[in-house]
Amino acid sequence: MELAAELQRVLLVSSRILRSHTASDAVSAPQFSVLAYLQRAGESTPGALADFEHVTPPVMTRILGRLEDAGLVQRAAHPGDGRQVRVTLTEEGQAVVLAGRAERDAWLRTRIQAAPPEERAALRDASRVLRAILIPPRD
Repeated sequence: MELAAELQRVLLVSSRILRSHTASDAVSAPQFSVLAYLQRAGESTPGALADFEHVTPPVMTRILGRLEDAGLVQRAAHPGDGRQVRVTLTEEGQAVVLAGRAERDAWLRTRIQAAPPEERAALRDASRVLRAILIPPRD
């Protein structure tokens, strides 16, 4: 049980740190998460985004309003159901996602490269084990 608690703490803290390296003065970590989701999905509805982010629809409406005001997303009526709204990434939003990922990757790469060779080898092994234990295989 102690290993599970320590692993949970390390994974949570490391996830927060990585998320902070995607945020910028213009985009918070939660906003970046919405942008990254849209970049992967292509489009979504505010409700689906709220479910994914585990926030209430009014909170997601505020997040999307800020992103739209910044020119990073656009909202439009759903072509098949006028009651629905679909949200897509703008070109500027796409650029923010790519820049945020590059920043995060560069930060992590620098940290890993600064580790001694034996710790980098241990990280490789740990990554393989974590993947096997925590991430289900795709069908």
